[in-house]
Amino acid sequence: MKGPTEELLNFVMATDFRDLPDQVVRESKRIVMDSIGVAVAALESDKGRCAVTLAKRLGGGPESAILGTRDRLSCANAAFANGELINALDFDAYSFPLHPPPSIIPAPLAIGETVGASGKDLILAVALGYEISLRLAVTVRGLKRVFSSAEGIEVGKITGTKYPVSSVGATVIAGAAGAGKVLKLDRDTMARAIGLAAHYCPIPQSKWRFTSPIPMTKYISSGWVSLAEVVAVLLAGTGYTADTTPLDGELGWWRYFGSGAWNPEALTEKLGSEWRMLGKVEYKPYPCWGDGHLALDCFIKIINENSLRPEDIESVKVQTTPSITHPRQKEKNIRDHMVAQFSLPYVIAVAANRIDLSRWQDPETIKDKQILGFMDKVMQEAHPDFAKVQAKEPYSMLTSVEVKAKGKVFQEQGKYNRGFEMTDDELRRKCKANLSKVLPSAKVDRAMGSLIDLDKVENIGTLVQAVTLTK
Repeated sequence: MKGPTEELLNFVMATDFRDLPDQVVRESKRIVMDSIGVAVAALESDKGRCAVTLAKRLGGGPESAILGTRDRLSCANAAFANGELINALDFDAYSFPLHPPPSIIPAPLAIGETVGASGKDLILAVALGYEISLRLAVTVRGLKRVFSSAEGIEVGKITGTKYPVSSVGATVIAGAAGAGKVLKLDRDTMARAIGLAAHYCPIPQSKWRFTSPIPMTKYISSGWVSLAEVVAVLLAGTGYTADTTPLDGELGWWRYFGSGAWNPEALTEKLGSEWRMLGKVEYKPYPCWGDGHLALDCFIKIINENSLRPEDIESVKVQTTPSITHPRQKEKNIRDHMVAQFSLPYVIAVAANRIDLSRWQDPETIKDKQILGFMDKVMQEAHPDFAKVQAKEPYSMLTSVEVKAKGKVFQEQGKYNRGFEMTDDELRRKCKANLSKVLPSAKVDRAMGSLIDLDKVENIGTLVQAVTLTK
């Protein structure tokens, strides 16, 4: 009987670009476009600046570019910087229960530059990486958002606690598989690369949820993971050996990943014939953590339809996921852009003041006294029916928003935010706006052309040139 590692390896080795359904190709292109745009926009953030500074210090031969800059470094160090940039603003695509893009794009992109990979090669790598990420994440995390302390050990919980497993680290295996496809590794080398990636998998992080101020690391260092993927595929290519069955057995990957149990069928069921990524990609209309997006949708609809100004509003009450009661999401001491992107009072305040999306995390915005003052009007609590609805609809985010203004009470409620429904035109506008923060208009136009027609790009070096400040 085949083990889960062998089934995963078979899928990776057997899948070519021509095997991808048209919808998977389309979604993978959209993911690349969105991710490159948010990476360039993040160059002005503190987290982005730190990552670029270190990557330049580590240096290396001029193999691959840091997006939006003039800098070329070793492929490993460029992947590190780009991974951090994609996630720096929390503006990147999300698929519960993890953020795949910052950990599955940088490695194949950086390595792809070194071998003259095509746009189709990059699309294939992203499709494989995204699909494997989602499937692996569910094997150890499940689709539950809420766990009670009364529940026993089950998939998705850290052994001996009520806390969910943070499955974001699963992306290191997925990203290495994608990068290996770009390098066209043979089966034995790919098996070693996947084994090394599993060995490099970061320890799941949960304490960050309750740490104040919130650290730049958040749930994972996507730059570190991207660097690990490059090392895994290149080291495997030298003949370096590894456990080639890392997912198998009682001491497999799931065990040291912190889960009390796991469900390998979630990885292997209909693998290759059913693409779980379709319909599961949630693009972010707002630069902040995903759990707050539906609240923003509801709030913005209320203030726009009723022409409410900040001074008109007496109070805002939000009921949504129980995680809204965590200290990080109630924070009103906005020390930096990291705190800003996870604070519900803050993002409601910037929305109330109709601040341009590109400026939500700018230094002058997070210090604006009018915005900081509005935060005291925001109250938040768990929706009493959240867990009941989520048990039936795993991707739902039951949210209710109540706004008191002008002597009236305005209410909106929903279960799914508009990130699941962003059109091609909306994503293109978002990407163009993000690129325009750094790149001149001529570059932006070239970049958009390459991103829209990525499957027609013969060498991704031309795309990279368009999204950097090189000539």
